[in-house]
Amino acid sequence: MPELVLELNGRTWTLDPSRPYTLGRDPQGDIVLDDARVSWRHATVSFNGRSWVVEDHGSTNGTFAQGQRIHQLEIGPGSALHLGNATDGPRVNLSGTQAPAAQ
Repeated sequence: MPELVLELNGRTWTLDPSRPYTLGRDPQGDIVLDDARVSWRHATVSFNGRSWVVEDHGSTNGTFAQGQRIHQLEIGPGSALHLGNATDGPRVNLSGTQAPAAQ
């Protein structure tokens, strides 16, 4: 199962495919954003057994990929999302983990 690295506001999280991650303003969430455009429980990133998926939870201002509002989308290394605004909302960048070099 591939790990996914999420980068937001200069911080990084290595996501474990065995569990979902909530993004939003809720201080009890996994990835907390202090931005009024982001909903309390804005979206979830999870691995469905085949690929990583982001799912918007009916947020007020939306989740965007390539300028388009999305509700659910397969994501992976190289993907970028904006939360709360298509152009200047908090940007989430996704990348893969580096495999250790063979010795």
